Amino acid sequence: MSKGIFQIIQEGEGLTVEFKRTIDSPFKIAKTLVSFANTAGGNLLVGVMDNGALLGVGSELRELEKLEKATRDLIEPQILIRIKSELLDGKKLLWIEVAESESKPHYAVNERGDRIIYIRVKDKSIPIPRLLLYGDGDTETEKLLSNKHVKTLITYLKETDSVTAKIFSKIINISEKRAERMLHDLAARQVLLKINRGKPEAFSLKWAK
Repeated sequence: MSKGIFQIIQEGEGLTVEFKRTIDSPFKIAKTLVSFANTAGGNLLVGVMDNGALLGVGSELRELEKLEKATRDLIEPQILIRIKSELLDGKKLLWIEVAESESKPHYAVNERGDRIIYIRVKDKSIPIPRLLLYGDGDTETEKLLSNKHVKTLITYLKETDSVTAKIFSKIINISEKRAERMLHDLAARQVLLKINRGKPEAFSLKWAK
């Protein structure tokens, strides 16, 4: 039994670990591989459920074909991955290792042919605009990102899952109305993601440096 893979499963999904029951499509897997390469590298385990239960892969060949299509046709520039076949409790699993890339950013091509940069934020693969990685966007967004209140918010959201206008207003000591306007502005500029459209509205970080 491989101690390495067992430990990864025990620790659960996170910044550098993702479980898949099966590879749904080359497009979806390209997104995950790219997000690992663009962030801190990671391990993709196929044949494992979200809760860590072992399912095993039905056809290793079918999974490998989808992986090959993803790495060959749907990731630009191409990335190198390491694929290992593991047997755990009588179940066959695929362990795909992705190193953090030295030639970021990598793009994943979606079904419509769009090229999108993905990064890992906690245990999710999140799309981001290039400008947030390299600051080569419009000056308004750059100005916003250098604002001390926004910097405080980003630091807070790296530690906490989400924020509301009420919490944000208390953190930086401004009116709730002004805090709400800032959160909406940041969401419009693709810095934040609106995760709760009810009341109160909640926002999470869409990117991380």
